[in-house]
Amino acid sequence: MIRYLVFFIFLLGSVSLVSDPSTELSKPMLRVFPTFRPEECEDWAILPFVCKRCLWEGKRYAQEIRFFEDGPYRTHGCYTEKKGFEVLKENE
Repeated sequence: MIRYLVFFIFLLGSVSLVSDPSTELSKPMLRVFPTFRPEECEDWAILPFVCKRCLWEGKRYAQEIRFFEDGPYRTHGCYTEKKGFEVLKENE
């Protein structure tokens, strides 16, 4: 009987009723990839068309990764030393 009581207490303690699942667990991570040719975009980029567009603009393909309780969320864009990370707009 005591085992079940202890198990139930630990079970209740592990469930968080007040946590917001949309809050970030840590700071965002920025991954900047060294790409020099369009063929490299086809080999490893998650979104090759974004990678190629960054190359054509003279920028580097990058991902901003934010970590949430329900998993990571990636934003794809371009990176330059002057402007930093930029998300590509659809209508450009």
